[in-house]
Amino acid sequence: MFTLRNILWLSTLLLYFTALFSIIATAHFSGYEHFLKSMTQENGFFESVSVILLFGIFFYGTVVIYKHRRIFEKRVLVFIGAFALLALLAVMEEISWGQHLIHFQSGSYFLEHNIQKETNLHNFLDGNLFSSIIYTTVYTLLVFIPLFYKLVLNRYKRLAWLGYFNINPHTILTVLFGSSFQVYFYDDFGAIFDMATLLVALVLFGLFLWIKQSSIMLKIHFAFVLLSTLIFMKHYEIFGFFNMQYEIREMFVVLAALLIFIELIQKQLSIRRF
Repeated sequence: MFTLRNILWLSTLLLYFTALFSIIATAHFSGYEHFLKSMTQENGFFESVSVILLFGIFFYGTVVIYKHRRIFEKRVLVFIGAFALLALLAVMEEISWGQHLIHFQSGSYFLEHNIQKETNLHNFLDGNLFSSIIYTTVYTLLVFIPLFYKLVLNRYKRLAWLGYFNINPHTILTVLFGSSFQVYFYDDFGAIFDMATLLVALVLFGLFLWIKQSSIMLKIHFAFVLLSTLIFMKHYEIFGFFNMQYEIREMFVVLAALLIFIELIQKQLSIRRF
């Protein structure tokens, strides 16, 4: 039975292997030396998928608000609306508010101050600074807090509100898989810190699997992420420090956000049915 959940996890699996193939083909297949670059270029495959997923969050949230506005509490509706609006803003930023579609000329201020000379806001920030802010936020909210909650913090009643971060461990692994696309063994503090953060997160997730009862599918998922990380480490030379592998990471973060958003709404619906 093809439920929304099953379709999303099947799509996740396909995106996993597409991303993995992009690395292996670029590193080993004759004639595919620039395949990763083409897949991660501006308006390429991975950025286009990010746009579709972000719009999916906005569309799903809008439909849920309209369909269930009479049964959800006001605070739940506000949260769903805010999340959907944030996704819409992110979509518009990704397509530079339509510039990527209809190719209008940027204004003089954007031409002078925007890093990519596009009509968007996020490219006013230095790329490394912007990426650091995003990755720090993602690791904190979608990896470390959820794992610490599952391991320790769920024992403390005064921290019960952190239960909102008790997200599906498969979704955490989706974030970690996306994070494995990065520069390795590069003589730069930011790159070294990024690699160290990923390795610590993987160790912490392994500790979670060891301490808690886990399904065989979750263990297989973790093993796949570990194997992929080793493969990407081995082929680290194809990742330039300014390479657009960040587009892959961004896509998997957006995918995780969509999975979390749908799961939270489904939980609210199950509560209302009883």
